[in-house]
Amino acid sequence: MSLRPARSYRALQRPYTRKKYIKSLPYSKINKFDHGNIHGSFNYEVRLVANAGFQVRSNALESARMTILAQLRKKLPSDEYYFFKVVPYPHHILRKHAMAGVHKAERLQKGMRLSYGKPDGRAAQIRREDTILFLRVNKDYLDIARYCVKLAKLKIPHMTRVEVVKLDDKVESQEQEGA
Repeated sequence: MSLRPARSYRALQRPYTRKKYIKSLPYSKINKFDHGNIHGSFNYEVRLVANAGFQVRSNALESARMTILAQLRKKLPSDEYYFFKVVPYPHHILRKHAMAGVHKAERLQKGMRLSYGKPDGRAAQIRREDTILFLRVNKDYLDIARYCVKLAKLKIPHMTRVEVVKLDDKVESQEQEGA
């Protein structure tokens, strides 16, 4: 069965995460959130930031993750030259009330419009100015990182923007000394 359009689940709803009341819990499509050199020191961070509050399905997050990794594997010599992280975790469980709209149905059902529904998938609830994903690189690979995040932006079904931030080396060195 195909997925419903993203506009069906885009609006922020009351979070539904109580797993003990759900008989069959849908699994998250995204499994790995961190990629590349986790402990490396990089000069720049390219972020995908939300302009408004919305929900994004785990399918869309996984698609954006796969797009970035495919481009990075093509254009960079190894995994040591970047650190990539998907920030939100899809906790919210989406529900779907199946309506009769099959062959020979003269019209769609209208009964039980606000019914509870069965679990259909998972989504991450994102607020305005939240970072959806980021990619840390050095100056040599900044253009490649910006291009990768720009491609991933097309996979997220709402208004987002790409930000490039120069990381402060002094702050990072103080955090390492204090740890």
